[in-house]
Amino acid sequence: MRLLIFNPETEYALASGASFYTPPARVERLRRELQLLPEVWAAPGDRILVDDTESLSSCFPLVTWGELASLFKEFPDIVIEPWGWNPALVRRFLDSGVPSEYLPDTETIARIRALAHRRTTIALNNLWNETVDSGFRVDVPSELHSIEECMFYYKANPGCWMKAPWSSSGRGVINTAADMNDMLVEQWCRGILRRQGSVMGETGAVRKADYATEWRMSSGELYFIGLSSFSTSNRGKYISNDPISQVDMKERFNAISLIPIDEVVANQKVILQEILKGYDGLFGVDMIIQHDGRIRPFVELNLRRTMGMLHCKGC
Repeated sequence: MRLLIFNPETEYALASGASFYTPPARVERLRRELQLLPEVWAAPGDRILVDDTESLSSCFPLVTWGELASLFKEFPDIVIEPWGWNPALVRRFLDSGVPSEYLPDTETIARIRALAHRRTTIALNNLWNETVDSGFRVDVPSELHSIEECMFYYKANPGCWMKAPWSSSGRGVINTAADMNDMLVEQWCRGILRRQGSVMGETGAVRKADYATEWRMSSGELYFIGLSSFSTSNRGKYISNDPISQVDMKERFNAISLIPIDEVVANQKVILQEILKGYDGLFGVDMIIQHDGRIRPFVELNLRRTMGMLHCKGC
C-alpha cells in the first residue's frame, strides 16, 4: 500500500532548505486544486493524502494529515510516495505523528537537495561531451557567484538563459532574448544571488522541440520509463505535455534529431548511473532539440515525479 501526495512546491522547499516552509500563493493554490492528481498513478489499495476531504470525491481512499498517526498504526507496511521529497515535507510528516523510519533521513534529504541544484547539469553535460563524438558536444552551463560574473556572462553570451539553482516548470528562469534589458537582468540576478547564492548561465539555443526522458532509480539500478514531449513558452515556462503514444513520440524525435532516441537514452543511462549514485526514486531529464537537429541532452534534472510521467506506463 502506498500513501500518495501531490506537493508541487517541492523545489521551492528544497531551495529554502528549511524544515518549515510556506510556498508562494500560486503554488499553494495549484497544490489544493490538484490534490487528487495522484489518482492518475494510484493502484488498488493506495491512499491519497489531502488537506481535507470536504468537496472532494475519489475512487481511492482519502486521508488527511490529522489521520496519519492512526493510519500508520493500522497499516504498518504502508510506503509514502510524494511528488518529491524536501526537508519541510519530512518535518510535517513527523509533526503529524508518522514514525521516522517511514521517512528519508537527514543525509538522504541533503543528497536530494544537492543533486537537485542546477549545478548538477554541469557534471552531466561534461560527461556527455566525454562520451559522444566531437560533432555532438554541447555547451556546458556555468555557475555564477557574483553580480559581476552574471553580467559578464550575460554580455558575453547574447540571448543566454539565466536560471535560479532551484525552481520548477520554467519558473526561476529568464530568457534574456525575450523582452529583457541590462537593468532587468541585473535586478533578477541580484535577487537570485541573495536568495539562493548563485545563478546558472546557459548559452542560447534556437529550439525546435522539448522532450524529456523519464526514469526510476531503485536499489542502485536505473530503469528507463519512457519519453515525454511537452510545450513551453518563449520564456521557458511549462505549458503542457503532448498526449501521444511512445511509438509516435519516438518517431517524431528521430525525424528531427541528429542522434536517435535509443542512442540518447543509452548514453544518458551510463552518465546518470554515475552521477546519481545513492538516489532512489523517480526523476526526469529535460532535453532540447535545436533547429539544426543537435540536442541538448541535460537541460534540466527533475528529482521528483514529473507531468511527463503521467503519459508513461509503469510509473
